[in-house]
Amino acid sequence: MTAQVVFDQTEFLTPESQLPAVSGGGGAAQNDPDDDSVAWMHRYADLSGLPMLCVDKATCAVLAKSHSDFLECLPASIQQRLSGFRGIDVVETDSGLLYYMVELPCDQREAVCVGYLPQHADPLPPELVLAAAEENWSQNELQTWVAQLEALPAKHLRKLLELAVARTQGESRNAELQMEIQQTSDEIEQTYEEISLLHSLTRNLQISRSPVDLADLCLNRLHPLIASGGLVIWLEGKQGRSSFLVRGELPFDELGMARLLARFEDHVWSRPLVKNHIEGTLMGADFPGLQNLLIVPIAEGAHRSGWILSCNLEGDKHYGTVEASLLNSVATILGTHIRNIHLYQQHHELMLSFVRSLVSTLDAKDPYTRGHSERVALVARRLGAELSLPEEDLHDIYLAGLLHDIGKIGVDDRILRKPGKLSLEEFKKIQEHPMIGYSILQGLKNLHKILPGVRNHHENYNGKGYPDGLSGEEIPLMARILAVADAYDAMGSDRPYRPGMEVEQIEEIFRRGAGQQWDARIINAYFSVRDEVMQICDDYSPCDGNLLSVAPSETV
Repeated sequence: MTAQVVFDQTEFLTPESQLPAVSGGGGAAQNDPDDDSVAWMHRYADLSGLPMLCVDKATCAVLAKSHSDFLECLPASIQQRLSGFRGIDVVETDSGLLYYMVELPCDQREAVCVGYLPQHADPLPPELVLAAAEENWSQNELQTWVAQLEALPAKHLRKLLELAVARTQGESRNAELQMEIQQTSDEIEQTYEEISLLHSLTRNLQISRSPVDLADLCLNRLHPLIASGGLVIWLEGKQGRSSFLVRGELPFDELGMARLLARFEDHVWSRPLVKNHIEGTLMGADFPGLQNLLIVPIAEGAHRSGWILSCNLEGDKHYGTVEASLLNSVATILGTHIRNIHLYQQHHELMLSFVRSLVSTLDAKDPYTRGHSERVALVARRLGAELSLPEEDLHDIYLAGLLHDIGKIGVDDRILRKPGKLSLEEFKKIQEHPMIGYSILQGLKNLHKILPGVRNHHENYNGKGYPDGLSGEEIPLMARILAVADAYDAMGSDRPYRPGMEVEQIEEIFRRGAGQQWDARIINAYFSVRDEVMQICDDYSPCDGNLLSVAPSETV
């Protein structure tokens, strides 16, 4: 063995991956190669070029050697120094051996690096001769071995050891920093994904988006973030209907989840429920394969609409505040969205009831035109569909049709029910109804989009209509559609002063008035669906009514 003391910069470039790991835990057995103290000893020996022994402080037993042929020479004087030893020390014995000791920074056991260098080869130190004899070395072998050991002054030896310790501590700290950087990087990436998920959810909170679609989006984004065996979002619907959406594998079905939730009926659901170490418990026996779980309610205030459950974290991990906080945030967003949809439905139903009441009031005031508003609404909606308008616009056209004549509430009953021809003054009173209707409805924010139809459905394409004298494209499209639907039903309906016209006669008037009284494009749309329009009017019953349900669809 050659134990040369070399101070070469290349010796200090050992890859950090070879650093001994400093870990906690129980002690290692003697000569255990996995003992951290042994790893540190080898690192010090590599950096300094000095032979070393790893020695237990308490027992003075040699745990390992840096070189297999390094003699275990530990006299009593050196052993006595080991107990309570800290730092670095260099000691010269009377026999001529220069001992050096370095504390080992490990948690597994109290250990120290010990080594020695002979200051002279003649005479040989007696304790070294005794150690060689115990190893059955010959005199020549011992002398040859000692000759290979280079002497070093004590102050140089101490400095070399200090450099080795400093370098090792720097490498260890650097390795710790690298681990911290990687951990921080992983946490930042995880946080970014969580923020991205929550941002994605908030961008998809349109009332038109169903909770099932939003829940499906949540599952697709959540499952990679929480590495669990199974993830489920269970949405509770009306009339016992529900949606059970799953990613991964669950150790139970929908009925099983109901039984699982029943176990926690006394839990205060203002906070998430976390259960780890389920195996080996009564619950584990009732739900085989269930190791741990996290449950959060989907709720907004006191209105609960479902559950999110994650179970069986991978890698023998346990659920904690990180997973609970993420699922709780997602559940809160889902719960708020579902509650908003419910409130919107209630509000929409209330508005529709209000519209129906207004239409009924108008019908009661002018029984001769009963059903006219509903038929105009249905016909106008069909014309809008033929023009490829979106569903939202068709909804608004339909409501505008229902309320287009609501201003007649403010017209004298005697004028509305007069069986004969109206005087010029009476006709002017009738012409006020679009503005009266506009005034009635403009205070209702939810009906603002239908105001153009109510106000301008009596405008003529040539500018000779009322109340604003608009012409051509100046007239809102909704009003141009309603004008055709209104004219069709008015001309075809019986009045006290005249019978309803035949369809052929109405259509001839439409042809002549296209581009003059009505928008030619709307007239063309009518002729494309004329059979359907006639069917709508034929099927309509004033007794039953044909009011469409225009409330949003069921949430689940």
